[in-house]
Amino acid sequence: MSILTTELLFEYFVDFAPLLVSVLLLWTGISCLRNPIGLAQTFGIPNATPSEVVFFQSSTGRNMAAAVFIWVLVYLQERRILGYFFLCWTWAGVADTKLLYEHSRGEKLLMHMRNVFVLSLLGPLLIRSSKG
Repeated sequence: MSILTTELLFEYFVDFAPLLVSVLLLWTGISCLRNPIGLAQTFGIPNATPSEVVFFQSSTGRNMAAAVFIWVLVYLQERRILGYFFLCWTWAGVADTKLLYEHSRGEKLLMHMRNVFVLSLLGPLLIRSSKG
């Protein structure tokens, strides 16, 4: 019999996945503070102009605040609230996807659609796995 049961692996997954999401959100926030044009290229707008990257600064605070909120909820073991937050946070991804779709040089739509899909799956998993 294996020490790592399916249930235990699932528990590790629902604890680890939100932390990974938060690290990625924090990384995008810090990256934008350091190099907004570089983040715009990573985000999906190549050859962004300085006037275009002004709006990426708003994602800096948004993403860093979300990362800290995720850490707090993981620390407090509030999976249900975290799941609802992820479901709400999908709208940030939808807005980012729409921005890229409507931008004349927007790229990486599939990356943003994937992120929305992942959060849409993680949200219900966290809600259903909550112990409360």
